[in-house]
Amino acid sequence: MSEDVEYLEVGYSILPIRCKRGHTSESAIKCKNFTFENDLTDSLISIIHKENIGSRKVAINNGMSLFKNNLKNPNTDFDMYRISK
Repeated sequence: MSEDVEYLEVGYSILPIRCKRGHTSESAIKCKNFTFENDLTDSLISIIHKENIGSRKVAINNGMSLFKNNLKNPNTDFDMYRISK
């Protein structure tokens, strides 16, 4: 059985030279705030590779928590983090 639910996703990518300065968390939080303040959706997700610790930290800093784990892709495993209004 497939789940026919649409989500808005906060995604991010940053150059290694800019890592660990808070830029990604700050940007993700601003995206979340804009989305909720403008009533674009009731929840946001981030889909993160299980081994990407930095992205998990950004999601947590953005108020997200683990929603679904072990999302399968033909080549790798992902977790879904989510926050609701």
